[in-house]
Amino acid sequence: MFTVLRRRRGFTLVELLVVISIIGLLIAILVPSLNGARRVSRRVACGGNLRSLGQALRMYLNDANDYLPVVEMLPSLPVDEDHPRPALATVLRPYVEKHYVPAGTPEEELERAGNEVLRCPGDFPGKDNREGQNNGKSYFESEKSSYCFNTRLYMLRDDVSFTDGAFNKPVKLSEVVNSERAKRIFGSKPAEEDIWLMRDYIAFHGKPGQKNSTNYLYLDGRVADLQR
Repeated sequence: MFTVLRRRRGFTLVELLVVISIIGLLIAILVPSLNGARRVSRRVACGGNLRSLGQALRMYLNDANDYLPVVEMLPSLPVDEDHPRPALATVLRPYVEKHYVPAGTPEEELERAGNEVLRCPGDFPGKDNREGQNNGKSYFESEKSSYCFNTRLYMLRDDVSFTDGAFNKPVKLSEVVNSERAKRIFGSKPAEEDIWLMRDYIAFHGKPGQKNSTNYLYLDGRVADLQR
């Protein structure tokens, strides 16, 4: 009895190159889509953080009789080094923990919960070309928050000079909204959707100037791009 030997046919070089080309084409198509999905996911999570911080700010305003917090724009680089103002994170963290974390939660869990709300997923080291002491750091690392407060609101009150760089006098949010200066700037009594309270420090979610690259929290609680 004769045994028939069959040769096992493998891939030819041409077939292998075709397969590799198809895989490369699929990767080229899918990777941008995956990156885009990640950006959208980060932006949505960031928007949720800002809404939570907006609720925390409302709690702060209730306790402070509607007076806005006087905070540093960049806590790591205070305007007056001898008399630094508190950071936004310092002011709002107790309200974030109070509202979102059950009583009796261990200290490390309180810190973790606060960090989750105060950190934008798109804020990571090397995202921005920072100089000096903050080189290579994320904004969360240097400022304890990925979000900055709109310190220009202090300039909308009627009794302050635009040349006054201190802005240490507390002001009520209602005074800002109803000030004559704000009415002149906005053309009429400004609607709540025209004034933003907090935003991403930089364009964490795209190129600067590009739509949806930066999240803003407006006075009415809405989170959106600056452009309406």
